[in-house]
Amino acid sequence: MRSDSTCRQLPLCVAFLAALAACSTTPPPAPAAVAQAPAALPAAPVATPSAAPMPLASSRPIAVAPRDPKDLVAPQPIRFEDAVSRAGRDLLSQAEAVLGAAPRLLVIDPLIDANTGGQTVSTEKMGDELEALTKSDFRSYAVTPLTRNTLATKPLLLIGTLTPVNVERSIDTPPDAYRVWLTLIDLRTGKVVAKALDRATVVSVNPEPLPFYRDSPTWSKDKTILGYINSCQLNTKIGDPADPDYLSHLPAAAVINEATLAYDEGKVPAALQLYKEAEPIADPGDLRVLNGLYITNWQLGHHEAARDAFGKIVASGLEAKRLPVKLLFQPGGTTFNNIGDLPEQYRFWIASLAQQTGRSDACVRIVGHTSRTGSARANETLSRKRAEAVQKLLETDNRALVARLSATGVGSKEALVGIGTDDQRDALDRRVEFRVVDCI
Repeated sequence: MRSDSTCRQLPLCVAFLAALAACSTTPPPAPAAVAQAPAALPAAPVATPSAAPMPLASSRPIAVAPRDPKDLVAPQPIRFEDAVSRAGRDLLSQAEAVLGAAPRLLVIDPLIDANTGGQTVSTEKMGDELEALTKSDFRSYAVTPLTRNTLATKPLLLIGTLTPVNVERSIDTPPDAYRVWLTLIDLRTGKVVAKALDRATVVSVNPEPLPFYRDSPTWSKDKTILGYINSCQLNTKIGDPADPDYLSHLPAAAVINEATLAYDEGKVPAALQLYKEAEPIADPGDLRVLNGLYITNWQLGHHEAARDAFGKIVASGLEAKRLPVKLLFQPGGTTFNNIGDLPEQYRFWIASLAQQTGRSDACVRIVGHTSRTGSARANETLSRKRAEAVQKLLETDNRALVARLSATGVGSKEALVGIGTDDQRDALDRRVEFRVVDCI
């Protein structure tokens, strides 16, 4: 293991070696091929709080990442905070080697769960950890908030995802790690300049959604979120341009970030105003904006405005041919949760779904999902019964839908979180989806 003094000098060494290589008349050899992509690595044992401590982030040598992200190999899972620190140190050391130590502004576009597109307790913590690391150890990069004014200066942009993964890709098997992807984009060129990959233990990650994502009636990886994920993960290599859809909507993302922070802090009127400001500059189908307009208007008692926003959510889902809605049920049954005003909101959603679907002439399959508790057979039966219960409610509201609706259940085969806690952390696993299908 290197001494502390050696580790502190490592970024400078990397920069020096990179400069030396650039001056050489003989091109450096290409990185050796890696036998397997990250998803195919053998399963690693998940650490528990009582396990022996893993090496800290600074103990792994830093090297310039391969240009192709498929050649990155995720190491054994370690405690979440250490995995984030290790990946962040790797990423920023690469950036210094490529860009030098000239002062630059750096902004962080809030990190997300790549399965849901939402922000969680741990993705928020990732951002905080990376900001602290940058300020303490990479002082040539000045971390500044994501705003429209900041974007105009063309700073470095840090994005990242946190995703539950199962190496064996087995159906109905809980995740054995959380994958950490970090990517740095230079907005002066619009290109990716560094990438880092790591893994965290499942027990050290908290996937509970932040208030905005908890309260939103739906979720989806719309075009903008997919652009973020594509820019961050395997779809881009170092030197590639980031996804153009993602880059073009960064000004809207800055306003949405302000709005979501305001909502999470309980400043609902301010959040509503910011979502209104974001709407004309965001993609028309940006569900963060539409969900924001719905939940803020609903909480402020503006039910007609909320109805209009939810109608746009449904229209967007029907156009995309997939609309997941968080109609949550009581454990083991087909009765909706009765917490707070959820029953009133559910009636509101069902009525809007029935009306909008009736207008579209579309045929819709209602798909029920469950969390990963109980047997696979019981979950499939329960998920189908829940879908059938929603089908009956829609047909009661609009009899014209009787010939155009069908119901099925997939149990927990398409779980997004998969940890089987049956609480707010894996609420999206107990969803109902509406999928547009061909009429028979």
